[in-house]
Amino acid sequence: ATMTNISSLDYESCEALDDLLFDCEITDCGLLPRTFWVPATAEPRCYLEKMALEIFHHHVPKSPSSNFFYDPDTSGAEWWVQLRPSPPGTGRYSMLASDDDNDKDDMAKSGISFHWDKDEDLRIMCGGSMYIHPHISTVTYLTDLGAPTMVLTKRVDPFTGEYVKVNHGYGAKHEGKGDGGGDHDENVTEGFVSWPKRGKHLSFDGRYLHAAPSDLMEDGMFEKQCKFESRDDMDEKEKKVLQRRHRRVTFLVNIWLNYKPFNVNPFPETMMNKLSDVDIMGEFSLFGKLDNTDNKRHCNGGECTVTDEKITISQGKAVVEALNEKSSSINDNDALLTTMTWPMGCGDDEKVQVSIPVKPIRNHCKMGSNVALVWKDGVDLTGSGN
Repeated sequence: ATMTNISSLDYESCEALDDLLFDCEITDCGLLPRTFWVPATAEPRCYLEKMALEIFHHHVPKSPSSNFFYDPDTSGAEWWVQLRPSPPGTGRYSMLASDDDNDKDDMAKSGISFHWDKDEDLRIMCGGSMYIHPHISTVTYLTDLGAPTMVLTKRVDPFTGEYVKVNHGYGAKHEGKGDGGGDHDENVTEGFVSWPKRGKHLSFDGRYLHAAPSDLMEDGMFEKQCKFESRDDMDEKEKKVLQRRHRRVTFLVNIWLNYKPFNVNPFPETMMNKLSDVDIMGEFSLFGKLDNTDNKRHCNGGECTVTDEKITISQGKAVVEALNEKSSSINDNDALLTTMTWPMGCGDDEKVQVSIPVKPIRNHCKMGSNVALVWKDGVDLTGSGN
C-alpha cells in the first residue's frame, strides 16, 4: 500500500476535499450505472476521471515498451465509489436494498460482502460461470473510518467458476482435481487486512477474493465513528458536509489491459456538470512526480505504508510476528482464535469461514495500518463455487 498526497491535505486548508466527497455521493446514486469507464488514452473530463487515470498510470506505463507491452486503445480504468453508511434515499445500497436486507444484520450495510472483481455482465450472459478479472484491483481510502479491506488468495477458474487452489509461486489447480506440480503446500491461504486511512492506496491481484467485513471492528465502533457534533446555528449544508466526512468512502479502480468489460461506459455526459472540474486541485498530483535522479517516486507529504504484523494460523493456534517497532506486544489470550463466517455476495449458499485472532487485528484500526495473514491449513469456502 502507498500513501497518496491526499494524506497531506486537511479539510480546513483544502475545500476541494469536501467537493471530492460530494462528487462521490453523486456518483453513488442508485439511478446511475454501478461502475464507469475511462479509456487509458482519454482526456479526463472531471476530477474523479483524473484520479482514475492517475491510478491507472501509477501501475501502468503511459507508453508501451519492450518491458511492458499493452494496447492503450483497448485498455483503461473501471471506476466507482462505495459509501457506508449509504446516503438515505439516494445512495446505491439504500435504494436497491430489499426489505429483507433492512430487517437483518446485513454486512453490506456497513461493509462490503466477499466477492471477486470481474466482468459482471459477461458472467451473467454466460450463465454465471465466466469470471474474467481485471489485472489489478485497487482501493483508495478517502476517509479514516469504517471496516478494513480483507483480501484472500482464493480464486475461481475463469471458465467454470469452480474454486481453485493457489499454489503460491506455481500457479493454481482445481480443488480436488489433478496435480499442480512443484514443491509447495497448496492448502496454504495467504491474505491481509488493510484498515482505512485517508489517502492510503491499496492494490492487489485482480483475481483475489476480497471484502470489507464490518464485524472485524469492535461492536459499536462504526456507529461511534459516524457520529459528529452539530451546533444549533449550523445550517443543512454544513451538516451535510460533516455527514460526508463521517462515512467510509472509498474510490475503487480496476485496471484492465487489452480488454474492456461489457456495458461499462463513461460517466454520462449529461451529468458531467454536476462533478468537480479536472483542475479543482490545481497542479496537485495524487502520487507525486518521478525523480530522474534516483528513479524513485517522491510523494509531497506522502509515504509508503508498511505491514506492521504477520499472523500465522496453524493447527488451531495463532503466532503473531511483529514486523516493525510500531507493533504492540500481545499476550496469549489476545491471540485466541475466533471462527468468523461471512456470506458471499454472489450466492445465498456460499460462505467464507476463517479462524483469526480478532484482538491483534483490531489493534491496528486507529493507526490505519496493515496486517499480513497466513492460514497454513487453508480457508474454507462452502457452496456451489460458481
